[in-house]
Amino acid sequence: MKDTTNILIALIALVSTATVRAAAPDAGPIVSMQAENFALPDTIEMVKIPAGKFTMGSPKDELGRGADEPQRTVTISKPFYMAKFEIKQNQYIPLMRPEYKPILRGSGVHGRNLPELHQHGAWASDAVPGAQVVDAVQWIHAVDFCKKLNAREDAAGRLPKGYEYRLPTEAEWEYACRAGTTGAFNDEETAKSAKEGRAHKTSNKFGLANMHMGVLEWVLDDYAPYPTGNTTDPVSFVNGKNKVVRGGHDQFNDDPRLGNRQYSKPEERLRYVRSASRGWLMPAWPYPKVGFRPVLAPKIKVPEPTIDPKYNIGVLTPYDSGMRKVDLIGFEPTNK
Repeated sequence: MKDTTNILIALIALVSTATVRAAAPDAGPIVSMQAENFALPDTIEMVKIPAGKFTMGSPKDELGRGADEPQRTVTISKPFYMAKFEIKQNQYIPLMRPEYKPILRGSGVHGRNLPELHQHGAWASDAVPGAQVVDAVQWIHAVDFCKKLNAREDAAGRLPKGYEYRLPTEAEWEYACRAGTTGAFNDEETAKSAKEGRAHKTSNKFGLANMHMGVLEWVLDDYAPYPTGNTTDPVSFVNGKNKVVRGGHDQFNDDPRLGNRQYSKPEERLRYVRSASRGWLMPAWPYPKVGFRPVLAPKIKVPEPTIDPKYNIGVLTPYDSGMRKVDLIGFEPTNK
């Protein structure tokens, strides 16, 4: 029986760490910023976003508007590429932890597995990570993913001069989400379904998918008031304690900071899913329904965030380590 179990675990490990591969893209059009879109070897699809100018924020009469969304004119001075979809488990795990060992569902507490999380697995996932979006990713780990992606793509000669893979700025994210639109949503069907309390996933005019109702997405910026006046390529670094999340998620009547909470008024349901919606979360804590999509954009020097040790689950405490050891003990290979 034990041998059968060990074979099963080995098979699961083999399947779970397998990454869907695509042909390596031609470096020339990427380096010269001439490619309209391309797919990296791990099937991360990148879409070109042109430079341009837009009105960031929301008008005072927009339903669901927050007080932290004053309008301003923003210029995005250079084109960049953005991932068409949020990063998936089978793209994230092989890059972050190639030696990842899957733990069967239910081995943790209430379906949340510390051993999974500390291996850069999902906080609450199936035993075999697949094409589902990876969520509960800390901001610090999303940044680390981009650094690893940079190292790989630089070695392959596919980085344009002065560009890097990173999280988008808040302005880049909203500009890409709007794709030339000026209303609360980037298409009418999404606006209609959101007001009716229904999830609706679609692609915008730039070809980016699920910007409104995928998962909440990390951006580079610290949460802070917008500066007034016209700005070019703005990014906000204040104290690093709270990082901005953008977009929404398909259970969009839940606020991840408050737990499951049903909103009754339309404006409450729309608070976090509009083009201009802003939220904030701590950078080293894993939140359900929070993921990211990288951009290939001009380099930005990012200060280290300020992390309260009480809310840094990226550091294993002795208690956490003990839980991990207990959870893993049934899956250790035998010497037979």
